[in-house]
Amino acid sequence: MSFPSTTTGLSPQWGDQNIVSGILDGAAACDGVNQIHVDGTAKLVFRILVADDEKVTRMKLRHLLEKAGFEVCTAENGREAFEMARSQEFDLLLTDVNMPVIDGLTVVRFVRQIYDSAELPVIVMTASDDREQALAAFSAGANDYIRKPIDNEILLARLQNQVLIKETQKALKESEERYSLAAQGTNDGIWDWNLITNELYLSPRWRQMVGVDPSATLVGNEWLDLVHFEDRERIVSVLEAHLCGDTDHFETEVRMRDNRHGYRWMLCRGLAVRCDKSIPCRIAGSLTDITTGKVADALTGLPNRLLFQDRVERAVEQLRRKPDRYFAVIYMDVDDFKLINDHMGHRVGDEFLMAVAKRIEKAIRAADSFVARLGGDEFAVVVEGIESAEDAITVAKRIHARMNVPFRVGDREILTRASMGIAVASKGTTGVDDLPLTAELLVSQADAAMYCAKKQTDSPYCVFEPQMLDDSAMALEMGHELKMAIERDELSVHYQPIVDIEKSTTVGFEALMRWDHPVHGSIPPNRFIPIAESNGLIVEIGEWILRQSCMQVAGWIRELHVDVMVSVNVSIRQIAKGEFFPIVEKVLAETGLPAHLLRLEVTETVLIQNTEETMKLLLALRELGIKIGIDDFGTGYSSLAYLHKMPVDVLKVDRSFVASMTESEKHQAIVQTIITLAESLKLQVVAEGIETAEQLMMLRHMSCAMGQGFFFAKPCSAEQAKGLISKDWLDQ
Repeated sequence: MSFPSTTTGLSPQWGDQNIVSGILDGAAACDGVNQIHVDGTAKLVFRILVADDEKVTRMKLRHLLEKAGFEVCTAENGREAFEMARSQEFDLLLTDVNMPVIDGLTVVRFVRQIYDSAELPVIVMTASDDREQALAAFSAGANDYIRKPIDNEILLARLQNQVLIKETQKALKESEERYSLAAQGTNDGIWDWNLITNELYLSPRWRQMVGVDPSATLVGNEWLDLVHFEDRERIVSVLEAHLCGDTDHFETEVRMRDNRHGYRWMLCRGLAVRCDKSIPCRIAGSLTDITTGKVADALTGLPNRLLFQDRVERAVEQLRRKPDRYFAVIYMDVDDFKLINDHMGHRVGDEFLMAVAKRIEKAIRAADSFVARLGGDEFAVVVEGIESAEDAITVAKRIHARMNVPFRVGDREILTRASMGIAVASKGTTGVDDLPLTAELLVSQADAAMYCAKKQTDSPYCVFEPQMLDDSAMALEMGHELKMAIERDELSVHYQPIVDIEKSTTVGFEALMRWDHPVHGSIPPNRFIPIAESNGLIVEIGEWILRQSCMQVAGWIRELHVDVMVSVNVSIRQIAKGEFFPIVEKVLAETGLPAHLLRLEVTETVLIQNTEETMKLLLALRELGIKIGIDDFGTGYSSLAYLHKMPVDVLKVDRSFVASMTESEKHQAIVQTIITLAESLKLQVVAEGIETAEQLMMLRHMSCAMGQGFFFAKPCSAEQAKGLISKDWLDQ
């Protein structure tokens, strides 16, 4: 067997240059052995296993290949070659066909059971020119074939070709692995659409996200069928704009079917590849699930307004298909939340809202109810599977019961109330002027009912009635006109006498506001005070009534030379403003009213929140000599354990207990308990809402000190009230 000299016939290109180092310089990775240069950098070497039973051939091949820059190992028969290939790592196997023990083609077949043609390329050498043997070599798994005697230049060229192929395949594999890892790391689905052949590749994650069976075949634009019908026109428009070159990339947010037969929000992105400067031939991109960020409230984790609207729309659609169904929307607003935020800080406000969300979730049944935070302090519930409005009211009552318990946030206790509006949808339900029922209309109805509930004191919820929409429109108009009411002199103060029950004499008056509207006539305070509370005008109006009533009573004192007390209601917004104390000081100084004849009435809500700032303010007011009273005592939450610590002087028994006292032993016992408690704490008691002689007699028997109500007199003008100062109520 002849073999040319390692130098004969070699061109300088192959004989004088290390071809492997040239190919592999700068490679990122290689299965070869690392050699260390003198400068400390790593050089990657291509390892070749040479198998030939002729020693001279092995030596010449080794010399040739090592000179070309390869690392070479040799085997003298097929068995040895296979064992070495199995136990060591090589980048290429160069094997003769005819060898003892195991022939070369058998070695190739054995090797292919372990390595594929990319992992370990094989070049077969043979002295035969038999065409069938060449085909047999390729059939066994050889990558290439070369005849003996070996032409050095051809061998090195073929080796160089295998080096390039192997490194290209390796780089491609690593790129695919990086691509796969990146896709898995981002949890995105990957898609690739060949616009020429209409072939569509969808990654396993993409299929999982939208519920497509792994074995299902989708082609072309069939994947668009998974997009919500309301979003298809938009995604097609955005896609066409990119394919036509109007946009530099494709990106849109759509709802797509998920693997639970519902819909989730997806961010679909892609980039087109163009065959020339204008014609797109392929587009590939990613699919990202953005449902949580799109439809979940960041603070509470509840669904947000967008998802809530979608849920109501689905309920309306089901109602059209199944007219015998009922469902309801409950719109809920947390009273005085802005004051909590302003007075206690946003951190406390956020903690409070999270606690509210948890309580609402516990109050509803997850199987047929859906709760969402719409923004700020507004929450909403969809209640499905009900048979009447009473079922929705039952849910509202459960929510109210949980909301009525004080919230513990940090070291603070917060008492609040949730106002709820209920809109019930059933067969034949329509909007105003018989408009068809829609999700938007139903939510607006619940919203209108909620504002009605805010005006109530006896119930925290209202069921929608058509008149409420008119009331809401009027409330908006009224809020605007209320700003001008003071300047137009439309507001006035009425006075209701407070009577010493034992002596039957007038000891003072409660100042009550009235609004004489030029169009709507006399508007009662329970209609415009909530509006003033919501838009903040109560601060300005509150200061106005304080000044007017103090000025009036101070005038009576100077004129009649008698001591008359005046009681003025104070909003929590006035206290939270932070400027209330200097305002009171200024009013007393300007009007000349003695401080001990002014009583400021606050609600239990103000006291139970018990903020350090509020307590300091009330203590400072008492140091001036001003009396502090708790209005509507018994309707809110006053911890008896803390009552003795609160800076109060008077408890006002709510009119609801007094009104039912003669018919309910329970309410009679409540009134007696309040009077006894006040006496033990050295507090005065005023009973509100006395309307009958029987009620007055019972209160006198209970040793109630003071009372007020229609039995004595309705709120009246200043001129009429002046005549009641010296009145003997025994003559009534």
